[in-house]
Amino acid sequence: MPERRTPSRLGGQDRNGDDTPPDVRFIRVPSIAERKLGREYVAPMRLDPRVLDQMQETIRGLETKYAEALKSQVSMLQILVEPACKGDTEARGRLYSLAHDMRGLAGTFGHPMVGRFADSLCGYLENCESEDWKDGTVIVFHVDAIRDAIENPKTDAAVTMETLDALERLIEASRRDRRKRG
Repeated sequence: MPERRTPSRLGGQDRNGDDTPPDVRFIRVPSIAERKLGREYVAPMRLDPRVLDQMQETIRGLETKYAEALKSQVSMLQILVEPACKGDTEARGRLYSLAHDMRGLAGTFGHPMVGRFADSLCGYLENCESEDWKDGTVIVFHVDAIRDAIENPKTDAAVTMETLDALERLIEASRRDRRKRG
């Protein structure tokens, strides 16, 4: 969004010598930090643009490395699902830990839908009971959605949002079933 400012007078008089400030427009391009923290984010101090550019370049470089690490994490999730659903508490802890890491990092490194699916999975696991783990349906579908988001990053946003909505409906149906049983 264009923003209008009066030029600083610290550098001396304007070249043309009159008191009318020239029409100056600044166009802000949101930084990676602003995209992550939201448009309302205001940095406590102004960073030197060169430092900000260097930070963004570093993050872009890490995106490639993180994509490989993310594929490895997804493979591990797929391995952990079965033992976790069969009662292995260590597998459950590792599965949650991986999903939690994905929830926090995936969006930062260019995989926002992986982050959203992992957030949904974490929310489910945080309120999960033993019977929910034994059924495993909700967990398996979340892991499959995460894997699909990694393998098909250019999937239409409407499709991925519908998948997320379907997962949320599945979680709600699971909670209703638990209430009926309990």
